Formats: sequence, structure tokens, C-alpha cells
Amino acid sequence: MSKEELKQEAEKLKLKAVFDHRHPVMYQESVAMGVTVLTRYFAALQRRDLKAMGEQMNFPHASVEEVDVVITESAEDLIKNPPDSMDVNSFPEGGFDLFMGVESHTSDPVRAGLTMSYSRHKADGTKLMACDGLYIVTNNNGHWGIQISSTIFTPVEFIGIQYQEAIDDVFKKGHDWMEGWSRSDAFLLDSGRGMLGKSVRLYPNITGINSDTGRARPTMDYIFREDVENRLRVGETTEMRPGTYDFEDFRKNVGSHGVGGYDFTLYRHDARIVHQCRNKVHVAGGYTRFRKDGTPISTTWSLGVHVRRDLKWGGVGGTGNTIHYDATNNEHM
Repeated sequence: MSKEELKQEAEKLKLKAVFDHRHPVMYQESVAMGVTVLTRYFAALQRRDLKAMGEQMNFPHASVEEVDVVITESAEDLIKNPPDSMDVNSFPEGGFDLFMGVESHTSDPVRAGLTMSYSRHKADGTKLMACDGLYIVTNNNGHWGIQISSTIFTPVEFIGIQYQEAIDDVFKKGHDWMEGWSRSDAFLLDSGRGMLGKSVRLYPNITGINSDTGRARPTMDYIFREDVENRLRVGETTEMRPGTYDFEDFRKNVGSHGVGGYDFTLYRHDARIVHQCRNKVHVAGGYTRFRKDGTPISTTWSLGVHVRRDLKWGGVGGTGNTIHYDATNNEHM
């Protein structure tokens, strides 16, 4: 979809409404291209062809290798010094991978968050491990490619093991973060803040109202992608400090969005751990904002990577937030 077509779709929105998944613009192209990119990428991986793999990526590319974020600046760097998960020269000689499937989790006009699973085998067919990946596909200046990836490799003997500590900690952080904003509780929010080390995100984020126009951000430049060369932003936290929270401004700002009347937020009721191992999980999460009477205002979905470093779990990357449902679009609102 062209820049002008996107603008035309955006102008059809109600004032302060955002695109949600009733609008084909949120998934029609991005999910289709995401699946196409992933299948092409896997075919290149199967051929052990780094050059062809690079053609299905956007650079700089961020991959979460074990628990650390590794940045590959260019396709040339991928060939010279590939991340461990993509180092085809280290794979078993004569071995092969079996494609298992792709699942779509999040999408908007310029990106899709997907997961893909495959298994790795020796030349004689012996299964070595399960390979479960998270991939964020973005449209950068017209090129659809993988901008962020994370892969969990599980030896055969460990397939199916549940890591309850990881599940409990990640979900607790999600619930506490939403409860912190609902109760204006800085201590609760600080208890779930990030972690030391490198992390990545996509820019700009999806949610919010432009204060100058009163229009939702989907009408703004983030969906107009012709001149966006790179959506990746890399951060490094070297010291944990208390956050600065303006709860009054937050409630005023959120209360002015869409249908208004914001009162509280709950972590996504059907959030789930998509893949897991001892020190990393892929999480399909999100949240719903409500009025005081329990009427949903909006639902936001996310797909992210959480890792365990220095005895602490925290998020290091993912799609960011994508709007799944916005009540402002409803006819009766």
C-alpha cells in the first residue's frame, strides 16, 4: 500500500481513533509479507546460504543470542561474522532442518511479529534439537525484512520441559506493570523496570495521540514508510535508577484518547509463553484499558523476548505495542 493510500485510509478514521484489527491495513500486507519473508529466509537457511538469508533481513539487524543482544550492521557483516544462530558453517555437516510452521502474533501497517519453528537433524536423520524463533519483520523504505530475531535451541532430551520460574516471573512483571499504572504506584513500577545491558526496540511506538492535531498517531508519519531506512533503536542500561512518573499527566493523557473515561489497566488475559528455555522466553503479551464500569476502551498486543541475566528476568526486545482493538471505532461510541 502506497503512502497516499495509507493517508486516505487514515483520514477515514474518527477523530482520536486508531487503526485496529477490524481494518485490513493492519494485517493485509504486513502479515502476508511477514510470512513470505520468513519462508524465504528459512529456505535460504535450509540451503545454508548466508547471502540469501541477508536478502530477507533489514539492517542493522538485532538478534538475541542466548541472553545477549548482537547487532549485525550490514549484509556484508552477516557473511563475515554471522551471529551464532545463523552461522551456517557451524551446523552439522550434511545435516538438514525440517520446517514445522509459522504463527502470526502482532501486526500493523509497517511490521509483523511472527514465530517460526523447525527441527535440526544430522545427515542420517537423527533429530538433534527443536528450534523456535521469534521474528519481527518491518517495512523499511519499501523493503520487507527481518529487523529483530531471537532463537531458542532445545536439545531433544529437553523438549517439553516447563520452566515455571520463567513463566511466573514474566507474568508477574506484566501484571505488576499494569497494576502500577492503574494504582499510580511508583514502587511497583520500579520493581519491574528493565535490566542491565543492551536491549532493542522499534521506533516509533504505535500508541498515543498527537497533541498538536488531536489525531491518533496512525495518521502520522510512522506508517508512511518511503523514507524510513531503519526502525531499530538500540539502548544500553548501565545503572538501574528509579523511574520518573507523572501519574496525573498519564491519566489526563490516556483519558483524552478515543472514547475516554480511563480508569484501570489489566495485563492481557490470554497472554502466553510461546517458547521457553532455562534463560529465555518468547512472550505474546499485551494489556486492556478499561472504564470504571469494566467497559474495554482498547486492547494492545505485543510480542517480546525476556531473558535471565544476573539472576533477574527482563525484556530485551520485541515488536513494541500494536493496537488490536480500539472502541473509538465502534458505531455506538
